Amino acid sequence: MDTHGLRELYDLVLRLSAVHDFDALVQEVVDHARRLLGVDVAYLALAEPDGSLVIRVTDGSLGPRLRGVVLPPHSGLAGRVADTGEPVQSTDYLGDSGLTHLGEVDRVAEDEGLRTILGVPLRLRGKVAGVLMVSQRAVRRFTAAESSLLTSLGSFAAIAIENAKLVTALAAANNRLERAVRLHDQLSEVALHGGAPEDVVVPLSELVPGLVVVADEHNEVRAAARDGVPVEAALVGTPSVWFADPAARRTDVTERTVTVPVASANAYFGALQVVVTEPLDDADVRLLERSALTVALVASVERAVADAERRTAEELVEQLVTRRVRDEAAFARRARSLGLDLRRPHLAVVTPNVEALPRLRDFAARHGGLAATVDGSAIALVRADEETARAALRLGTTGLGGPATGATALAEAHDDAAACVRVLEALGRSGSTAAPADLGPYRYLLGRAGRADASTFVTRTLTPLLAHDEERGTDLVRTAEVFLRCGRRKATAAEELTIHPNTLYQRLDRITALLGDDWQDGDRALDVQLALRLHRLSRELS
Repeated sequence: MDTHGLRELYDLVLRLSAVHDFDALVQEVVDHARRLLGVDVAYLALAEPDGSLVIRVTDGSLGPRLRGVVLPPHSGLAGRVADTGEPVQSTDYLGDSGLTHLGEVDRVAEDEGLRTILGVPLRLRGKVAGVLMVSQRAVRRFTAAESSLLTSLGSFAAIAIENAKLVTALAAANNRLERAVRLHDQLSEVALHGGAPEDVVVPLSELVPGLVVVADEHNEVRAAARDGVPVEAALVGTPSVWFADPAARRTDVTERTVTVPVASANAYFGALQVVVTEPLDDADVRLLERSALTVALVASVERAVADAERRTAEELVEQLVTRRVRDEAAFARRARSLGLDLRRPHLAVVTPNVEALPRLRDFAARHGGLAATVDGSAIALVRADEETARAALRLGTTGLGGPATGATALAEAHDDAAACVRVLEALGRSGSTAAPADLGPYRYLLGRAGRADASTFVTRTLTPLLAHDEERGTDLVRTAEVFLRCGRRKATAAEELTIHPNTLYQRLDRITALLGDDWQDGDRALDVQLALRLHRLSRELS
């Protein structure tokens, strides 16, 4: 190697040592190799873990086919260099029977017109990290000095490439560390002051490669993000792993997903999953587990707060409907802090279907108000009108009362709604929804004054029957009601009463004797039937 070549190589080494970008560095190596030796083509192949070599960069090639060619272990000229760790040249590569040829590789060489090839190793700590090759499209014999020059360049390139990898890895590690510290601070902020699931998954998705999803205990997606950008939950499939079995609540790692349970010692809140685009390392998994703990902590606090608010709401609703409000002004302030503004009109909704409570809570949350269970019924006091409630709520047997303003009036509206439920059930109309106005004459049974008027009407209309049944233990009142309800069809009435038809005839004769001949006809029959039904409902509602 002459003085000029050494000087040029020295200058080149200085330039390479200053380049820390891996892609730019390997490209510069082949560019300078081509220029130093005055060849048609230069290219660099790097070793893979399986022993193969992949051509990463080229200079002077006729097309893109040379870049990315995979050279299996021990094959071709590059394989010989990797095996021996020494320079290898062939003055006529395609016709060189001393090399192991592969059809696909040879076709690329033929397309490029490669004839003479010189390859030198990139040695690093006793191992061949790659092969630097130069080629001429005509027959040429490289001298020992040229081979030595390329070998020296290959040795320096190996060190420069390793340094570039280290610098890149260090920069990535520092960047990752900075982001991890930032994530830690964000998670701490969420843990201390509360937050939503997206407050965790969005920053986490900046650190781990893939789609980050958090689902609740019902396996419904609550938040998702990718590359620091929220993803609409409706567009995300539910996590493929669901920790329904407490014994299985541990980190689950598959080829496509890493899933961590979101749980505390005695409660399960869901799962945090990454649908990965590349494998996660141990540090990524630890970040995921740390994030899951934060989500669990936030969920635990949310649940505790919700339980406390629910208990407070139930106590407040119970106080109101049972009329245990001593200081109405103080009660109104407390109710307002929970979402029940007694200065505004509210509708009372009552249903014996306690399983409907979650729906009532959602309805109250949307419209304003509170919902709770009291004495075996689900109750909602909501800022909505009857039409809205009827359209939105299908709860089974349901009573409506109000709207009413203030604690006392709203308690009365609740009483009306609860009485509507009882009247519906007594009338055999279970499953229906009714407000007092829907009950016709039976609405009189809802209020104290109405019940007194109804009692007067029943007494005036049915006293002979009532007295006869009470004195003699007969069942004429029920017989009369069933007979009229069955449309005066004697056979049907006898069957419902489970008595012989002759017995029914005898009872009807006795009823006629007590009430008069016209009790089955016209307006008198309507009065009697209404009085009989009011009498039964009064007893059932008392």
